[in-house]
Amino acid sequence: MQILRDPEFLSKYFHSLEAQPKCLVDTGFLYALAYADDRLFEQANDLLDLLSDHGVIFYINVISRMEFVDLLFRKQVTQGCIELFSNIKHNTQYKGIFNLLKDIRDKDTAARRKSQSYKLDEYRLKKLRENIKFVHELGGWEDFCQKYVGSMLQNEWMMIEEDLGLNFVEVMEGSVSDEITSPLRWKDMVDLMGEHGLRGPDAMILHLFMKSKFEVLITTDSDFKLCLDNQFFTSRNKAVYLLT
Repeated sequence: MQILRDPEFLSKYFHSLEAQPKCLVDTGFLYALAYADDRLFEQANDLLDLLSDHGVIFYINVISRMEFVDLLFRKQVTQGCIELFSNIKHNTQYKGIFNLLKDIRDKDTAARRKSQSYKLDEYRLKKLRENIKFVHELGGWEDFCQKYVGSMLQNEWMMIEEDLGLNFVEVMEGSVSDEITSPLRWKDMVDLMGEHGLRGPDAMILHLFMKSKFEVLITTDSDFKLCLDNQFFTSRNKAVYLLT
């Protein structure tokens, strides 16, 4: 198993392959392609150009696909909050929601100063749902979503997937496919979580990658390197490209 960080080495690796390269990508890479305020935006898009030059075919598993759509949703809600904050007046009637929106705006501003992309967390998302009814210009949570998310979420999600030509890996427990050479088993995935301390979605990606024909895993998650130092993985003829 090779751990690659330099685009030049990745390019050489692709040249060494006999067939058209296929790679598995994670949510972090997709998000970095989507938003200019992400710290990896430029690197991700430069990498995309390299992958396109080599005719790489992209794959993603269904869990990562859901994570990606969720990130797009939370980012669009964040942007909606910032726009709404600039349009409401600071008075006692709006005090609770005003302070919440201000907090979201300030966190986004602070993140941008650090070249990071801020997305609403679960706690603030719940607070927003509970308090948005106090903004009288809106008819509640659904009205907020229709105004600031709505069809934009589907449009952005579909545009990115279509532009990349993403393929989706859906394999049932114990099954194989054209791309999966050895049966995927939940027990093996859970073992990866227990042995290497990976979260479920990360363990699922790694398990799928090791049992597949994909030559490369593109990821922004350095946690993968911690477990790939293990002897079990180092003997495999695959590469992980860490975008950091």
